[in-house]
Amino acid sequence: MRVLHVNQKAGFFGGVERILYDIASGLCAEGHPQALLHGEPDADRKFCTPFESVGTLHEDVESTIGAFGPDVLLVHKVADDEVIPLLSRACPTVRMIHDHDLVCLRRHKYFPISDGICDLPAGISCYTRLCFVTRAPSGSRWPVEFRRVSDRKRAIFAHRDVRRFVVGSRWMRQELVVNGVDKERVDIHPPIPRSLQSAVALPAPGTAEVLYVGQVIRGKGVDLMLRALARLHRAWHATIVGTGNHLEACKQLARQLGVSERVSFVGWVDHESLESYFAGAAVAVVPSRWPEPFGMVGIEAMARGRPVVGFAAGGITDWLFHEVNGLLAPPADVAMLATHLDRLLSEPALAERLGAEAARIVKENYRHERFLGGLMSTFERAADRRPAD
Repeated sequence: MRVLHVNQKAGFFGGVERILYDIASGLCAEGHPQALLHGEPDADRKFCTPFESVGTLHEDVESTIGAFGPDVLLVHKVADDEVIPLLSRACPTVRMIHDHDLVCLRRHKYFPISDGICDLPAGISCYTRLCFVTRAPSGSRWPVEFRRVSDRKRAIFAHRDVRRFVVGSRWMRQELVVNGVDKERVDIHPPIPRSLQSAVALPAPGTAEVLYVGQVIRGKGVDLMLRALARLHRAWHATIVGTGNHLEACKQLARQLGVSERVSFVGWVDHESLESYFAGAAVAVVPSRWPEPFGMVGIEAMARGRPVVGFAAGGITDWLFHEVNGLLAPPADVAMLATHLDRLLSEPALAERLGAEAARIVKENYRHERFLGGLMSTFERAADRRPAD
């Protein structure tokens, strides 16, 4: 199976590119030639190692496709969805949906006033809920800009000839379905990274340490976690690993809540160094305000034998089961999040039991090779090499 990946960036910029690289490396190791089309002028040489050929979307795309001769195109993220019809006419195409950009004007799928999670299609509610008003890019003349539902409708329509979609969770499949995509065209394959293969369950630390790992942006809900921590009735310490445009606001909030002495903001940490943070944590928190497309960091924590406390937001409910491998709170329910944290920090035996079950669930259900196998099944179906189930 010859696979041509299409992505805007060609370097290790974020989670999308890491997933792309892991897919290409894994399939290349299994004997499937890989190629890459990217949308920016430069490409990272190390990032390009799994690819037999590399080109750009600014060149003659059809001749590039013809030269490599792919069986299937795998489209990740592109700057302009108008390129999708060209690609899908040239070769059987699969679109991997990593986030909410295709269907959401704000890209976050939660409402700007109430913070409630949106499960509605792109339409009139985008206007009635004020979701068409968004922050303007840095350097713009005005602080806000206005977006149109018609742009999202046009982008969705551009995918009419895409043969199959890949998403990470049931929530994301339903998000496509309510926006008009046939459910039978959508496959769920949680994007498990290759690095998870080496993760092992770690001994319980015996400390009241709370860990957050991820971007510090508003949608990730670090502020909600801080408000929950301020309600705890016992001693605790929290470490927040990551950076983002909400970091300074969260530091200020910690000072306002009187908990800044008990919260360590350590900034960005490379993936290899995360092990020590997981080792020192009694519980990991996934306090997302937005509906997570999947929530990979929760799986990372579970693989180390750590129970997870989180909100029932998006794909989190696919892998976090209340009283089984962690504790689940209703979306944005700070009081319940605090109750769950208090309970796990006060009952180390419970935390250890839930953590052990978390590690077992990951070992049995979330393996990189299973992810690759699922993708291959989707590619074969898209290329008409096997019938639908």
